[in-house]
Amino acid sequence: MPEETPAPCSRWRWLAAEWVLLALAAPFLLFPTLKPLLTLLALGLLGLFWLVALWRRCPWPCTPFNGAVFLVALMVAVGTLVTQSPDLSLPKATGLILGLAVFRAVAQMGGRERLKWALAGLLLAALGVWVLGLLDLRWPDKISGMQALLNHVPRHVTSLPDTPEGGVSPNQLAGVLAMLLPIPLAAVVANGWPRRSFSAMLLGLGGVVIWGGTLFLTQSRGGWVGGLAGVLVFFTLWGASGQRRWQRAVGLALPALALLVVIVALLALGSERIGQVLYGATEGAVETTVGSISFQGRMEIWSRALRTIRHFPLTGCGLGTFRRAVHLLYPLVLVSPDWDIAHAHNVFLQVALDLGLPGLVGYLATLAVAGWAGWRRAKAGGADRWLALGVLAGLVGYHVYGIADTVALGSKPSFLFWWLLGLLAAMNAGLTYRSEAASSTAGER
Repeated sequence: MPEETPAPCSRWRWLAAEWVLLALAAPFLLFPTLKPLLTLLALGLLGLFWLVALWRRCPWPCTPFNGAVFLVALMVAVGTLVTQSPDLSLPKATGLILGLAVFRAVAQMGGRERLKWALAGLLLAALGVWVLGLLDLRWPDKISGMQALLNHVPRHVTSLPDTPEGGVSPNQLAGVLAMLLPIPLAAVVANGWPRRSFSAMLLGLGGVVIWGGTLFLTQSRGGWVGGLAGVLVFFTLWGASGQRRWQRAVGLALPALALLVVIVALLALGSERIGQVLYGATEGAVETTVGSISFQGRMEIWSRALRTIRHFPLTGCGLGTFRRAVHLLYPLVLVSPDWDIAHAHNVFLQVALDLGLPGLVGYLATLAVAGWAGWRRAKAGGADRWLALGVLAGLVGYHVYGIADTVALGSKPSFLFWWLLGLLAAMNAGLTYRSEAASSTAGER
């Protein structure tokens, strides 16, 4: 059977051009107010490139995510159009456009060699976010015993554009690290089991030490819980998808043990007491953009978020505008009106506020597809199984963190979330291609 000629938009030259354009446009989409004219030029060039792709009959890679992603993209446009605060919404819109462009580019990297390049790109992008975050991080003063260590860490080396005056929030950096941490862990534990790649293990170990250490230093309790959940989920999935009996036993025992610990903690302390331990009993215990919010304060924000969603169920209140709208529509009592709450402190509430309930449906559908595609790839085995496990665990860890905090869609590091989804799409495409090839070979026989 003659080898099938690849589609024009799947050839290396076309893919390289898209990646170069994306790399050039990314800084202006991340910091859109720095050079507004160049930001418009970057958007125009991306749009022109996609029109050319449409003319070449390759408008979008074929992935199981497409329906859900299209709904999210549609509601991004709606959330931008209905906003009453363009200064808040437009930077979120450009960030989301960047995320969707990243997803498109990564999803086309199906195949062993291309997937390696996509993974290398993720590593470089994640290191860039980590370095930039450290340069402008506002290190917290929560745990007295850690201050001696933090005194040796440089503070506010530089101020990034479009960031709060106080610097990057440690909680936001912690959420990003909780999402990424299981991937290097997977490279150490499950890479090529039992024949492991030494270079992958070494890089993975470095990632675990650097990102895990930074996550610890952020003193973000939500980040710690999310990171721990991601690690637990990774070992659970690794065991459940393994071929050995002891691996499957580990996969069953870990979630059962974790559930037992949670039940005992709830019975002994109660949900409110646990929330106060994690997020403080009084205002001033947990860092936000220019202040701090306790567990009770977060509960008040959640109640206001639900009222806002009931008020704007179909469209949301506008991308990124809840931080301002809440003080106008439903003033907070426990949280000072002078404080910028930044977001709803819950990832699902924030998506509904930004994109309306249709956008939340699209987001939940995206996560459901991610779970299916990642588990399908993990069960298929092979050299990339570890990556699927790490990405799935990272997504779960991030959303555990997202119960009481969030890295809002469209915020600067959120493109990494779309990169992980793109990796799952690319791995699923490679798996589908191999299955079809095997079926075709069997049919010829």
